[in-house]
Amino acid sequence: AIAPLARAVFPAEGRSLDDHHSFVVSYKPTEDRGLDMHTDDSDVTLNVCLGSDSFEASGLTFCGDMGSADHRLRSYKYAHRLGRAVMHLGRRRHGADDITKGHRLNL
Repeated sequence: AIAPLARAVFPAEGRSLDDHHSFVVSYKPTEDRGLDMHTDDSDVTLNVCLGSDSFEASGLTFCGDMGSADHRLRSYKYAHRLGRAVMHLGRRRHGADDITKGHRLNL
């Protein structure tokens, strides 16, 4: 289900998804609140919001692709919603904004 979408959105990077790695992250105001800007060790990343719908803040901020002149410039802020997903290139710099209330789980 993910491979056809990855190929359609990212033809070069999504053409051959031959490996996968998955994990769950948990964000709470009193524990891990967010995650600094980083890139993923992947061609394509799928980030699915699994946690409760009672969290506040905790968006996902994107910058440019690593190696590009604008890799440090903010380009988009994604608001997580329960049951929704965002797909992006692993080389795209991104970070989880601090959560202010509730609990958010993401796959």
